[in-house]
Amino acid sequence: MTEKKYIMRITALAAAAVTACMVMTGCMSGSNTAPVSIVTPRAQETYTSDEVFEKISAALSEYNNDTEYDALLSQEAVDEAVDKICHFYPDYFWLNGYTVTTGGDSTSVSFMTLNDYSAEELRTMHEELLRTVDKVTSQIPAGSNDYNKALFVHDYIVNNTRYASEKLGLSYNGLWGTAYGCLVDGSAVCQGYAEAYNLIMQKLGIECGVCSGQSDRGSHAWNYVKIDGRYYWVDLTWDDPEAEGDADIDKLRHNYFMINDELLLRTRTLNESQYYVPVCDSLDRNYFIMNNAYLRVYSPADVGRVLAANADKGVAEIMFADETSFRSALDGLFGNEEIWDLSEYTELGYSLNYSCDDKMYVLQITY
Repeated sequence: MTEKKYIMRITALAAAAVTACMVMTGCMSGSNTAPVSIVTPRAQETYTSDEVFEKISAALSEYNNDTEYDALLSQEAVDEAVDKICHFYPDYFWLNGYTVTTGGDSTSVSFMTLNDYSAEELRTMHEELLRTVDKVTSQIPAGSNDYNKALFVHDYIVNNTRYASEKLGLSYNGLWGTAYGCLVDGSAVCQGYAEAYNLIMQKLGIECGVCSGQSDRGSHAWNYVKIDGRYYWVDLTWDDPEAEGDADIDKLRHNYFMINDELLLRTRTLNESQYYVPVCDSLDRNYFIMNNAYLRVYSPADVGRVLAANADKGVAEIMFADETSFRSALDGLFGNEEIWDLSEYTELGYSLNYSCDDKMYVLQITY
C-alpha cells in the first residue's frame, strides 16, 4: 500500500498581500485529499515550470531545501516542477512536503525534510544510497540486455527487502516509503519498492516511473518501465511473497513483471492525477512469454515441458491466457492428479506444492 499522501493546508496570513501554501507530498504517490490550487493575486509569471524545476533541482543537489524567485509564481508552475523533481530524482528521499509563500513581487519555495535531518546528515545518507545503487548495478551480469537488467533488479529488491507491514496506516511519513528505506535499510512499503526500482532503472539509463492508484487491497504504488521501445507495468511489492503473507517467502514471483494494461487493470485503477501514465499494450517482454511459460490452452505435455525447463530451480511459474485454461489446469493437474503423470519430464517428489493467482491466472509449482 502507498504510504505517503497528498494533503494541502492553506494558511491565511495577516498581511493580505502574502499567501502561504503547505503541500504535504513527500514526493509520494496516492491521495486521500484532493489538492486545491492556489492562485496568487495578479500573478505575473516570469518563470516557467521547467525553470522552477531547474532552480529547485540545483538547490537540492546541494542539500538546500529553499529557493527564492523575484516573481509571483502560479501554484500550477510550482506543482508541475515538484512533480518533475519527484519523478526524476527518487534519490532525494528526504522531501516531505513543501511550502509556497508569496509576498509583494516574490515567491519562496521551501521543502520540509523527513525526520528533520540536517544538511550534513542528508549528504551522508544520500551518498550511502548512491553507493548502494552502485553495489546493486555492479552485480548485473556483463552483457545483460535491458530486459535482463530490469529482471535482475526486480529480483534483487524483492529478495533483499522486508515488507514493512507494521508501517501501514501510520499518519506520518518515514524512510519506509523511500528508496533509502528499501535499498539501505532493507525495509519498505510499496512506495519504497517502487521508488527504489525507479532510481536504479534511471541509473541504468532505462526509462522508468512510479504510478499509483486504488487496488483491491487499498491504495498502492508500482512502476512502469520502457524496454525495447514498449512500455510495461512492473509491481515488485505484489511479486514479494512476504508482502503477500506467504509462508514460503523464498519463492519470489513474476506475476506482475512486464504486464500490459489489461492484466494490470484486473486488480486496480489508476489515480487520475499522475506525472505520466504510459500506454502498456504489449506482452512481448512479459516474463512468462520470455520464458516459454505462457500457455494459451491447458496441455499436460506443455506443463511438463515447463517443469523440466525449471528442474534446477525446483519451482515453475506458468501463466495461462484465460480463466478457462487456468481452471482446466487446476482441475486436471490436481483434481484429476495428472501432475503425477508428468514424471517422464522431471522427477517429482512427495514434497510437491502449488499456489495460484486467480486474478493473473498464474500457477506456481514447487517440486
